[in-house]
Amino acid sequence: MHVVAGVGWFGIAAVTFALTAAVLVEPELGVVRAGYEFHELLIGWLARPASLFTLGTGLILSVGTKWGVAAYHWPLIKLVLVVVTIAITASLAPGWIAAAQASGAQSVGAQVNLIGMAVFHVLTIGAATWLSIYKPGGGIRWNLPFPRRI
Repeated sequence: MHVVAGVGWFGIAAVTFALTAAVLVEPELGVVRAGYEFHELLIGWLARPASLFTLGTGLILSVGTKWGVAAYHWPLIKLVLVVVTIAITASLAPGWIAAAQASGAQSVGAQVNLIGMAVFHVLTIGAATWLSIYKPGGGIRWNLPFPRRI
């Protein structure tokens, strides 16, 4: 379930990137507004649940397996990537989407910010996926002063 949610979230991020790039060059204001309404639906109905499900299942898996949350560096880095991505999106995206739907110079700046956020999502989720597959450092544990499994 964790892999399905994470890969789904990655796909949603890629679609969001394509949508925001297409809307950026669209001259028709009605199409732009419709594109960002769809963007809001993608975030609310797909990306948000997928990100939270990815976070939740990742925590359950890390606590329930030998990898732990902080026993190895790569699960901890994945956790930080996911939490930071969710926090940044939750705090910035709603305002940018609202501004992007308006007309004028503020709209273009918000649209560019949304494209940057979509790229950020693809990179962070892609990095977390890479960490899951390759597990850099393999079985090398950190010598941390707290319990291996948190």
